[in-house]
Amino acid sequence: MRTRMLVSALVGIAALFAAEGAEAQTRRIRDSNWRQSERGSVQQGSPQRFALEIRFGLYYPAVDEEFGGTGPYSKFFGDKGRFHFGGEFDWQALRIPFVGSLGPGVGLGYTSATGKAFREGTYDAADGAYYYDDRRVGETSLTILPMHVSAVLRLDELFRRTGIPLIPFGKIGFGTGLWWVDVGEETAEVGTDDDAIKGIGLSYGVHWAVGGMLALDWLGRRSMAALDQESGINHVHIFGEWTNHNLGLGANQMKVGTSTWTVGLTFEM
Repeated sequence: MRTRMLVSALVGIAALFAAEGAEAQTRRIRDSNWRQSERGSVQQGSPQRFALEIRFGLYYPAVDEEFGGTGPYSKFFGDKGRFHFGGEFDWQALRIPFVGSLGPGVGLGYTSATGKAFREGTYDAADGAYYYDDRRVGETSLTILPMHVSAVLRLDELFRRTGIPLIPFGKIGFGTGLWWVDVGEETAEVGTDDDAIKGIGLSYGVHWAVGGMLALDWLGRRSMAALDQESGINHVHIFGEWTNHNLGLGANQMKVGTSTWTVGLTFEM
């Protein structure tokens, strides 16, 4: 049985390479045609006007920066990065000759940290006054939705003209973060009665990022052509970027931004 499976797998791989080889041979013949007036461009199929990113990474909220690096966030939730995911949609509104595309992009993300709350009167107690576990009760969480509107420049002209699958990009714009703190099933409050302040807010600031994309067209041009024909997706890329959300620049705003690496997939259509 294992021998049959191995033979079947080898036959499948051989067939795949044969198909790609035949396509490459056909392409060489087509590209060598003396009557062909335009060569080298990989931009074929449907028009390309938009990009959609699916994004993942670790989020390190900058809440404790104003406390010198040790503050309420690390005390409640620790200092480990929290899983972050989100999306971004770009309109490639302008194509700059010999440079690439420029246009607006909007993004939305989600991250959440959970931990145990402190018993009343024990948060500021000196170390050793209580056993650590005796000070903690119930569950509390901080949820952050980072958002941005940015100008996005993708330097993809070299890829479009030569097929070299590396595309640098940069982003800069306005960022904001909606956040809230829950204790159990309710939004946290500080104070009592009319003076109570709910643990929910909006922090705004600057968003910027730099990174690069690796186009996956070389994995199978036939498959990419079929995907374009059926769905309008021109190219698929994997990307990595250094993301900076500098949020909390206004008065009395909590710093809920981060600086971190983000990876994901980009679909151009």
